[in-house]
Parts: sequence; C-alpha cells; structure tokens
Amino acid sequence: MADIVSTLPDAILCHILSFLETKQSVATTILSKRWKYLWRSVPVLDLGRSAVTDQNAYIRFIHFVYSVLLFRDPALPIQKFKLIFGYHIHQIVRPYYPMDTITKWVDFVVQRRVEYIDLHVDLHVGTEYLPKLPISILTCNTLVVLKLVCFNVVELFSPVALPSLKTLHLDNIMFPELRDFMLFLVGCPILEDLSTFDVAFDSEESLTCDEWKSFCLTNLTTADIDCYCNHFPLKAVHNVSSLRLQIDQENCRNDFIHTFHNLTKLDLFCSSLHYNWKMVIEVLKHCPKLQKLHLNEVELEEGLWTRNDDNENWVDPDFVPQCLSLHLRTCYISSFFGLHGTELMLAKYILKNAKVLQTMNIWNSGQPEIKQQLSSSPVASATCKLTVYYVP
Repeated sequence: MADIVSTLPDAILCHILSFLETKQSVATTILSKRWKYLWRSVPVLDLGRSAVTDQNAYIRFIHFVYSVLLFRDPALPIQKFKLIFGYHIHQIVRPYYPMDTITKWVDFVVQRRVEYIDLHVDLHVGTEYLPKLPISILTCNTLVVLKLVCFNVVELFSPVALPSLKTLHLDNIMFPELRDFMLFLVGCPILEDLSTFDVAFDSEESLTCDEWKSFCLTNLTTADIDCYCNHFPLKAVHNVSSLRLQIDQENCRNDFIHTFHNLTKLDLFCSSLHYNWKMVIEVLKHCPKLQKLHLNEVELEEGLWTRNDDNENWVDPDFVPQCLSLHLRTCYISSFFGLHGTELMLAKYILKNAKVLQTMNIWNSGQPEIKQQLSSSPVASATCKLTVYYVP
C-alpha cells in the first residue's frame, strides 16, 4: 500500500506535526528521506512535561532544546511555545541554573513572533519557589494567548505592552502589589478571556488601593476569578457574559460586588466555611440578565469545615432579583448536603420565584427526601423540570 500521508504537501504535514510534542515531531525523521527535515519547519515548539531529578538528565534536556532551536528554519516564526518543567534537584551546577536557561528560550521565541506561550516552571531549589517571570514576555506585541503557572512578577518599572493578547491565564502568581497586577491588565487592552487562581501580593497594604475602582477590561467576555486569596476588583470584569467566581463571605460586600449587566452564565463557588444564602442572593441581585446558574460549595482546608443548620433563620428576602423574575432558565446546585440546611431553603426560594425556569438539577448526598420536599414546594414556572441526582 502506498504511503498516502507522505504524498501530502509539506505545509499539511507540518500542520499535522504541530499537534505533536517536539520530541515526537523530531522522531519522525527516521520514517523516510521525505520526513528528515520536515520537523524544522513546524511552527510549534512544544517541549511537553519534563521533570528532572538529576543533573545529567537536566543537561540532556537542555542540549536537546538547544539542538532544536539551532537546526529549525530560522526564517519561520514560532507560533506556539509550551513548557511544563519541574526541577527537583537540590544542588545547582553553574552555568546550568534553570531559569537562566529558560529565560533565554523565552527571549528566543519572543523574537520569532510567538503567538501562544504556555509556561509552567516548578522549582525546588533552596528558598526560590516562584522563579522570576522572563520580562521579555511583557512586551511581546504578537502574543495572543499567555498561560503562566508558578511565577513571581517583579515590580513593573516599564509599561506592559501586550496589544494582541486575548487570553490570559494566571495560576499561582505573585505580584509585589495590587498596583502591579492592575498595570499588567492595563497592558492588555483587547483581552477577552481572563483566568486568575491563587494570584497574591507581597504587600497587603495595596489591597486597600482605590485608584483602580473604575478600571474595566471592555473587551472581556469570559472570566474565571478566584477571590479566596485576594480582593480582586470585580469592576474590571463587569462586562463579561460568562463568569466563574470563587468567593467567600468576606468578599461579599456592597463595594466589592459590581453589577454584571451582560452576564448570562455564572458558576458560583463558595467556601464551605462561609456558605450563606444572603451572599448568593446578593450576587444574584447584581446579575440582572442571568440565564444559567451553577452553585457549588467547596472547602478550603481539609478537616476544618462545619455546616451551620441555619434554615431556622431563613427569611425570604423582601425583593426578588430581576434575573429570577425574568431570565433564569437553568439552575444547577452541586454539593447539596442535607435535608435541613441552607441549600434546601435556597432551592425552594429559586423554584418559587424563577418564572421562566426550565431546568433545576440538584446533586444530593444520598437523601431521597430532598426530591419529595422540593416537589411539594411552590413552583413559579409551569415548564420547570426538577431532577435530583444521588451522589454517595
């Protein structure tokens, strides 16, 4: 049978190879003479996931990367650069300090018109847990997608300039102050997708900063915001249509929650230590066009969560959020723990007031009475379908 794949044009073969990690792409050189040099034109440098535990393995890895950079076609751009790297060696042998080497690689791809960077560096060397972010990333005008995990962003003495950036994901990132984080966002004027998890600041004094209260990412449509570790200024993301928000009771105050006029989809995650019906209602009050709601309860620390049986203190609010009256069509409630608790009262309140609700799905921890309790409660929507799933 003829080798049909090898008859395809080089451009198509390079596109196929771009879905492989670089090591796998290079390995195709053994297939035939036709494949020997194709990998050099692949516009993706995907170094995959590497965790080194001895110096020899680390040296072999960096030699491989430098060989790839040396032999690829220098006239072609590197559209995508991905590296998930774990350095688990207690002793560093100069000149092989990992971040010096990785910074050189980042500087190289930035000069090659890179559009996508996914960088995760996990160091276990002395006290340096979070390495410094290579600053060349912050002025890469071709960058469209940036995903960073485990970095320390040094104080920004020069402006961030990421005019093409549309997607920004930050996980376990340290900034000197809130001001530096906000300046980072200011440098992303057309940002559409923002995700922050465990973004922290060296100086807690910056958390009281008021100068950024009016700042807004006007092009943003999707956001995933973790407010457990910091007081993220939600005003900056109030234009989004889809929001995943992790929040606790301390964050839910009038000067923190802003009105999301365009929001139609909300995933709300609450700390199990602070889960409170008043907080949920307060958030819904600020989402007038919400159509899809997912409520979930998460615990921050193992062994430290208690649930207050506060249904006896439940009093129907004296107002009904506009989204319940006019727009909410789908509601999911996960981690529904018991027959006597906040979730039951909240679920009844939603059923009683959501006039256009079509679907209510509840994941319950194995108590069949829940379905009976809710089925006998007043329901505002004649087309609402209630389903209770039992989770052991």
